[in-house]
Amino acid sequence: MDEYIAQELVTIIKREKQSAYEDAFERAFDLTKAYAGSANAQASAIPFVFEKLFELFVTGKTRS
Repeated sequence: MDEYIAQELVTIIKREKQSAYEDAFERAFDLTKAYAGSANAQASAIPFVFEKLFELFVTGKTRS
């Protein structure tokens, strides 16, 4: 995750100010919750899934 996206994530979590990416956070969080609740979820993969989804919703692409 690049520094800009990480800063936006911190802003959203701390609720310091409005972020243009709050919708991206909500969508990534909801999909991650769905994954975490599935029978095939791996606990160690959950943070990675959230990070990649958030990055995808913010930038429209993910880095490998």
